[in-house]
Amino acid sequence: MVTTRMVLAALVAASGALAGKGVWGDTCSQANNKLDASTWALSTDCSVSTYCDDTGHCVPKGCRQDLYPLGYSNYSFAQLPPMCPQGQFCPDEGDRCLEQSPLGGPCQKDRDDQCQPPPNSKELAGYLNVNGSICLNFTCYYADAQVGQSCVTENTLYTGTNDAGTTFAYIVSRDNCRNGYYCDGTQNQCMKGKNRRAACSGNKECISYNCQPNGTCGKAADEPLHTPAWVYAIVGIAIVALIVGVMTGLWFLHKRSREEHQVMLEQYYNEQIAYRQSIMSMSHAKNSLLSLPQGTTPDAARASLFGNEDSAGYSTAINPVPPNMQREVSAGYSDENSVLMMDRGHGGGLSALGSRFRR
Repeated sequence: MVTTRMVLAALVAASGALAGKGVWGDTCSQANNKLDASTWALSTDCSVSTYCDDTGHCVPKGCRQDLYPLGYSNYSFAQLPPMCPQGQFCPDEGDRCLEQSPLGGPCQKDRDDQCQPPPNSKELAGYLNVNGSICLNFTCYYADAQVGQSCVTENTLYTGTNDAGTTFAYIVSRDNCRNGYYCDGTQNQCMKGKNRRAACSGNKECISYNCQPNGTCGKAADEPLHTPAWVYAIVGIAIVALIVGVMTGLWFLHKRSREEHQVMLEQYYNEQIAYRQSIMSMSHAKNSLLSLPQGTTPDAARASLFGNEDSAGYSTAINPVPPNMQREVSAGYSDENSVLMMDRGHGGGLSALGSRFRR
């Protein structure tokens, strides 16, 4: 197989050869026109943008083979030489467009496009020929030979370089058999192409045109990957499991956050209830104490705080305290720490209540 290193090496070699080529107006000799031994490309005394004419001078090319030819990097697209119309071709020299050669006519190396297509070109056309025609041994053929029929083979030796820098040789074999067949070199007859994993000795024997180093036919270079059905099933299950896992995790996370928020709300609610009860208790205590008559004893004042009659038979509490309030108030007012601030060490009685409680 052709590697990237091989292509780069060919381009570097071509660019190096261009440096010593003649330009427009330089002298040249058509006798020096030849095929390069390693790339089988035409080599002349002129640069890639010129050719050697009959007068022995390098002149600009009159046609081009490719849409973007090599050696025209400093030219605009409008300045490129024209491409040939259908039914004609541009030779390797690039001097002018020529008519395609008929069956058995001459052609240049690997230039299948220089041959006229057969009447059934759509049937015979394939990736190993051009429009059903093929150039073998500098002669035009139709790629129409069938199984058991005689065939023509052309073997071309190429030189390449691997990734380690080692030079190696490989052979490209071409023939005029129909698509799906190959020409056996020993019998010179067309044989049916081999399917994948079949034993092979060359690329042309395989329908995929890929004979692997282990001697079996492999995949074609442009064959798409076919994913097994079980891979789709596993991927689908994994996606569903991932979605379910994410949703479950979010649900638990939201539940935990909701519970924490609920606890915070309950704490806040209980605090507000406690504050409200404290305020109501203080308000009730104030109303009870302000309504006491002069001469009220501490026991009577305590009794009036809870809304009960004292020993004298009267009560000064305006509004009875609810049962839930009584618990907190009773816990808040003790003999040792009374809101009444009675000073037993100064005689007690009415004087202990202070002037604010006297009428």
